[in-house]
Amino acid sequence: MQSSSPAAVDIVPAAAEGRWRLSWSIFIAFAVATLVLGVGRFEYDAAAYWSGAQAVAGTAPPVAEGFWDFRGILSSIVYVPAALVAGILGPTFEGFSVLLQNSLFFAWFAAFLLPKCIEFWRPVSTRTVALGAFLTWVVLSGFAPYALVDAYPAIAAIAIVVLFRLESRAALFAAGVLGGMSVNIRPAYIVGIVGLAAVALVLRRWVGILFALGVFVGLMPQLILNVVRIGSWTLWPTASSSLVSLQAGFAAYIVRYDTFLGAANPRQFYCSPDMASQLVTPLPATAGELAATFGTHMPSSIVFALQKIGAALHWPYTTPYTVPSAGLDGFFATSITAITVLGIAYLIYSAIHTRGHVGSIGARAHWAALATMVIGGVIMLVASATESRFALPLVLIGVVGSANFADLHLREAWGRRPLWVVFSVLAVFAVGFVGVTGLQNPAPPGAVDQGVCASLQAPHPG
Repeated sequence: MQSSSPAAVDIVPAAAEGRWRLSWSIFIAFAVATLVLGVGRFEYDAAAYWSGAQAVAGTAPPVAEGFWDFRGILSSIVYVPAALVAGILGPTFEGFSVLLQNSLFFAWFAAFLLPKCIEFWRPVSTRTVALGAFLTWVVLSGFAPYALVDAYPAIAAIAIVVLFRLESRAALFAAGVLGGMSVNIRPAYIVGIVGLAAVALVLRRWVGILFALGVFVGLMPQLILNVVRIGSWTLWPTASSSLVSLQAGFAAYIVRYDTFLGAANPRQFYCSPDMASQLVTPLPATAGELAATFGTHMPSSIVFALQKIGAALHWPYTTPYTVPSAGLDGFFATSITAITVLGIAYLIYSAIHTRGHVGSIGARAHWAALATMVIGGVIMLVASATESRFALPLVLIGVVGSANFADLHLREAWGRRPLWVVFSVLAVFAVGFVGVTGLQNPAPPGAVDQGVCASLQAPHPG
């Protein structure tokens, strides 16, 4: 025993040192590969988030009246670091500052956070970490040039899953803080966060209250802003109800919405003529009314919901915006769909086949948190006027699962579970197919309403 101890002691630091070196190598490579993509133009939502960040940083005049009524304060704080850098270097460095911030943050996620989540399923090898980083770059690099906030709560969702696995009270509270911040940035995350609060209470009992307390703390900046501005003691932007109403109405008959970068009219809606022709006015204005609408229009609403999910994963090559690229769009859409569907299928398989071997509270919480985020992500797509970027949390969860394929031998997998392999591949084709069918009825560019979408219904023969 005495003679073996030094050897054992020597192995651990060596392994840790190698892992640390690998992580920093990936961090640098990821950041450099992203920076060389070049800067982007800040238009539409990106321009709004950037102007808010500049106003908070004090490097530009205050935003227009009513700006804070619709947007969470944290959606503008996200890019304050970039705004401060641009304030020092000058206006010509605005695009570079945003690209630099995003590149470093995405690189940190790929190199350090993602392996923490992957290692729950299998020992993390060099190949697993490298594949995870590469898939992350494929998914996130298109977002790097723009001052869009979608990637930040999506990455926070992965961090919450990792924190749920830890059994400390501080980790549970921190997960709640991230959850509250995510809801402020992207209100649609509330479904997943409420689900996580329930998971925390069931698995951790009274200690689970710390998650809800963390959520409240994460929403505190919005409360402070509302009190200071207008004396309103609310945890969300004051005009949130109008946005919910708009989203609920569109969600009842719009399959997907795209922004065509550089187009004379950038707004492009893809309709479900079947749903639009069946709906009666007034359109749903709340989440409850939208759920009732889906419930009373089955089976059409089921097909419609599946089309929304598939279309959200059918990313054009230039996501988060759309600039048509013949050939590349189809290949990229298929790749994103495959990463997401195969990755989630792998995680489901792992959950089923390790269920009898996972007994700790932390492990059960990890699985439950992951499942809750997937379900919340799906509901978010179905219950909104979906854009491709709204699917980002699901795609990143798919990356977590797909990274494990680096050490998975297909022949071995086929020998052990051939039905899972067949099911997973067929699921990719099925999701891709329903996504394509959902994009077959584009409305004329510009504003759209129920009547416009209903008019796209193909006439019945005779």
